[in-house]
Amino acid sequence: AADHIGRLSVLLLDKCKAEEYRSHIYLLYYGCVRAFNVHIVQCIDKLLHGYHVGMLTGNIENAMFIACIHQANSFLVGRHLAELKAELDSFGKLMVEYKQMFARNRIRPIELVVSNLLISNDCPSLIGAQNTEMEDLLEQATKENDTFIICQIYIFGCIDAYIFGEYELASSMIGKRQEVEKTMSRRLIYYGMVDFYDGLVFLAMARKTSDVKWALEAGKALSKLESFAQNGKANCEHKLLLLQAEMKSFLGENDDAFGKYESAIAVAGENGFIHEQAIANERTGDFFVRNGDSRASQYYGKSNTLYLQWGAQCKADHLCKNLPF
Repeated sequence: AADHIGRLSVLLLDKCKAEEYRSHIYLLYYGCVRAFNVHIVQCIDKLLHGYHVGMLTGNIENAMFIACIHQANSFLVGRHLAELKAELDSFGKLMVEYKQMFARNRIRPIELVVSNLLISNDCPSLIGAQNTEMEDLLEQATKENDTFIICQIYIFGCIDAYIFGEYELASSMIGKRQEVEKTMSRRLIYYGMVDFYDGLVFLAMARKTSDVKWALEAGKALSKLESFAQNGKANCEHKLLLLQAEMKSFLGENDDAFGKYESAIAVAGENGFIHEQAIANERTGDFFVRNGDSRASQYYGKSNTLYLQWGAQCKADHLCKNLPF
């Protein structure tokens, strides 16, 4: 229903040529509704157009909020990190210039994660040098009781920690985020992405600790992702397949697990999620290592190549340094 109303709104907007309302409608439709039903990429150019119209018509606050969603969605679809960083820097300067600090603080966690993935250093992820800046941002948001920014920090911090194999840190961030979510009228979900990474972290912790509570939490995340995949197949099918693969591997159903891993890799590639295709290859390599299969090196090699194509030099270096053989 929301998608139908949104499409009607856009048709009326175009027919009436009411440009002063375009940024409002694009924010609500392409920023909050449409990407649940179509590939996120289909909304990105529309959001950028809404941003430019908002700036031209003097609707600065709406334009900057659209810019936030545009940048988050660009990260979600695996846009090349160097290009994304350049845009984040540009938007960040404009947000400061126009005194839009809520928008500036909202994109800052994304900016920090992108920098961590891009730049090779000895201290990857949030445990490195940039941890202080993230902690300062979190402290400020906590003082202001800005639950939106707090959750934004924990969401993107969790992704960063998971990618670098810091599963305890990632699970801690999920727990803190869930506590904050109890005070909110609605939680941030990013078209199923949050439940996807939650599930991956829970399964990693289940394998590491053998504690059944993590497997139960992973099952809940898997169920939520199944719901997202029903409408947003292009965005969520590969995510669901990878979570299913990890669950089947955890349960010892290795033949079914391998098939799911292969499908997750293929579908992620077909739909252009290069970063999550890299993660799927890395998890498949881990699967083969656990089962004493020499094919692990093949999947780690593919993963490394994909991380580099994404622009994640630091993660590629981290993977090479931490190969389990």
